[in-house]
Amino acid sequence: METLATKPANSPDLRSQFEEQGYVIRKGLFDPEEAAALIDDIKAAETIDGVSGLNKGAMTFYSGVVFKSKRLQEVVSQPKVIDFLKQVIGPGFWVRWDQAVAKGPGSGTFPWHQDNSYNALRDQHYQFWIALTKSYPDNGGLWFVPGSHKQVLPHKEVDNHMVYQGSPKNPIFIEAEPGDCVLFSSYGLHKTNPNITQDTRWAYVIEYMSLEHFDPGMKPPYFVAARDGKPVGEFVGSYEGQRNPLNHLKYWKWQLKKLAGL
Repeated sequence: METLATKPANSPDLRSQFEEQGYVIRKGLFDPEEAAALIDDIKAAETIDGVSGLNKGAMTFYSGVVFKSKRLQEVVSQPKVIDFLKQVIGPGFWVRWDQAVAKGPGSGTFPWHQDNSYNALRDQHYQFWIALTKSYPDNGGLWFVPGSHKQVLPHKEVDNHMVYQGSPKNPIFIEAEPGDCVLFSSYGLHKTNPNITQDTRWAYVIEYMSLEHFDPGMKPPYFVAARDGKPVGEFVGSYEGQRNPLNHLKYWKWQLKKLAGL
């Protein structure tokens, strides 16, 4: 098993690292007290869709909590987060989704997958993964395949999961302390293993998308986190990518099915 060491934060080649490997790491972006407080904020927030369909056994998802929580909106658009993310994403981006995951003792595997296999988006988005508790192999931490974001891989629906149909090559484990963060591509192949400890592992994932891109499944208002490289943190009725007709053309089949009520 290979465990990953981090690159220095704010290194000049951060974006090139991401483009080559599909992920970058920022150690200690949040301190342990902030990480613990985030768990409380998530538990207190209302989920956007009630009980998640991904819940299974001792693995619980808190989905869409940022859209209902002013506190979480402040967290995901604060200056230190924007300053890190803009080095990779660019100067403007919005939050398309978020979810926290609590993997309790005995919870099972979340299998190898690319996130775009779930949403069928034509563009990449960015998964900002925050370790809220210590993350290591025995408690179901994050595995990743460097470079796997460079192609769309075959998946098959198994129960309520999209599962990669192949054998990952040279996966690495990303060990993390509370407050450490990983930014990885939505095309990056990743998984988590069973939690065989007696403690719950928590992580919070915020999905950011460039203001140049569009998700036809998301309805307004849209939460803009950054514009021109500066924190915004506000809901808007439309934005650049949503107004661009070329983005809508990417989903013409999806739009036709929607109009037909299929």
